Amino acid sequence: MSYIDRYIYAVTKYLPEKDREEVARELRANIEDMLEEDYSEENITRVLEDMGSPYDLSLEYMAKDNYLIGPRVYHIYLEVLKIIAFVAIIIGIITFAVDLIFNASDIDSLGSVIGIIASGFGTIISMLFGFFFWVTLVFVIIERTNSMDEIRQSMDKPFKVANLKEVPKNDTKKISKVEMVITLVLTVVFLFIFLFRSDLMAIYIAGEGSYEIFNAETIRSYSLLIIGVGAFSILVTSVKLLIGRWNEMLGVLSAVYALVSLIATVLILTDSNLFNAEAVQFAQRMIRDTGVDFNPSLSSLINGIIAISCIFTLIEIGTSLYNGFRKDSGRKWIGEMKSK
Repeated sequence: MSYIDRYIYAVTKYLPEKDREEVARELRANIEDMLEEDYSEENITRVLEDMGSPYDLSLEYMAKDNYLIGPRVYHIYLEVLKIIAFVAIIIGIITFAVDLIFNASDIDSLGSVIGIIASGFGTIISMLFGFFFWVTLVFVIIERTNSMDEIRQSMDKPFKVANLKEVPKNDTKKISKVEMVITLVLTVVFLFIFLFRSDLMAIYIAGEGSYEIFNAETIRSYSLLIIGVGAFSILVTSVKLLIGRWNEMLGVLSAVYALVSLIATVLILTDSNLFNAEAVQFAQRMIRDTGVDFNPSLSSLINGIIAISCIFTLIEIGTSLYNGFRKDSGRKWIGEMKSK
């Protein structure tokens, strides 16, 4: 792979995806003009080093103002906010429908209906503001961390063509945006249910009402832990969307998140006050009434869930580290946008 290809890739990887191809063509044309038909390695090295650090050059293709969320990550930031806004609206609609169905007998006036609608809108607004804060905080961290790393590198030593990294040769390490979107959606839904509507996690009996599976007060006591793990999940997913390909840092970050998530799960599941006693007793009666010779204790079920969680976490850690540290092979980077 030529130094020109490496340099162009090093510049355009910082730009929004929609701008990369156009900037790459413009940059290649400028480099070829500066080479003046002399494509010797010495001349290419001289021209590229005269152009300076790829990161510094990429800043010239971005706006010059100081942003809370800079242009390099702003497009991903907007995508994440749109996903969360969509999920918040869907959850609000579902919440309204559930409240309308299970409170139908209590609706005796227009005011009651308006109250349920207002509750749905309140849920949407509170979710939007809450997740807007956390997503913004996550991207501020991403923006400041990545920028400082690059600035520190450029200050430590002058740019040298020999230090340019190889252009990724394939997309086998590419991260699926669809998968990341689904992860974001599930994270938002999980946080909403556990923090705002744990009552939805219940055993519903026709004509008899419902038994909430978890104690709401116990769930609320773990709010900070749940929010922290959720914010960590949003951070990891957002970084994956931003970078788009597995690397060593993403492999380690994903592995750490899997471990933190497991620890939080074990802490919550082993709380003796987590499960609603009435729901547990009802489930045990249902099992006995079926005549099935299977009546495990609650602690046995919890231990089984923890064991399964440990197995899946180990698989997740191994997969993340493998994806992060394995080498590229196969197809070349898309197009290389050749000018001739």
